[in-house]
Amino acid sequence: MKNRIIFTLNPSQSRRLIAKGIVALPEIQHALEDGKIFVSRGSTNAYVLEELYALKNIQENFNKGDYNAGQIVPRENTMSLWVNKGERKQEVMFSKGEKIDVEDHVKTIEKFNQNDIFIKGANALDIKGVPAVLAAGRGGGTIGRAQGTLQAKGIEVICPIGLEKMILGNVLELQQLMGVNNLDKPAQGLPCGLIPMPFASTFTEIDAFETLFECEAYHVASGGVGGAEGSVSILVDVFDDAEMKAVNQLMDKIMQEPVYKPNLD
Repeated sequence: MKNRIIFTLNPSQSRRLIAKGIVALPEIQHALEDGKIFVSRGSTNAYVLEELYALKNIQENFNKGDYNAGQIVPRENTMSLWVNKGERKQEVMFSKGEKIDVEDHVKTIEKFNQNDIFIKGANALDIKGVPAVLAAGRGGGTIGRAQGTLQAKGIEVICPIGLEKMILGNVLELQQLMGVNNLDKPAQGLPCGLIPMPFASTFTEIDAFETLFECEAYHVASGGVGGAEGSVSILVDVFDDAEMKAVNQLMDKIMQEPVYKPNLD
């Protein structure tokens, strides 16, 4: 008999699972030892950074809310795209396992070579599996300034993104409707554009389960009420009793993950 179980994850639990899966990837392990990894700002990336710190035994008092720029948060009676009003930490790179604070990410990635990795989250994952980033800055934010160099040099871009961000649309078409100059004012929060990343490899909860365990994972439901809003339900299909035990042991820890707290002031 197959071992099958459904886990329903809130967004914070999903972020922790995704982060653990990311750091277990062979290419990440290799780049940590003999290459470079750039971790851009973002809520999911903050979890990735925490996991990398733990892996390299780096002791740092790290508030995940500080490692963010634009974010969708509650404001008065609306949910809006808004900027991080709190302290904002510098972006981080690992070079052969050594943590380096990045002053200018464009100059940094100009020195990237094959087997180096750029990690960038996103706000949308479309029906074709293409991620995209909301950008309120006229320069396009981190990805707007970096993508030319990344694509020209063929640098691997990994996009950790939760399935809660799936949209029923095509980001390559939606980008034509969006734009800081194309939206009527007043808009909720900041007018913004949408920058697709068709060159990025997405990494979701499904990828995390299938990286960490010998299993097949399926996205079977989304949403909830009473505090379960934004959750995703994942069916995990495991063929081995011992592997099922390992899955449950990790998920017992994941389920204890505190709710992410953004900087709102």
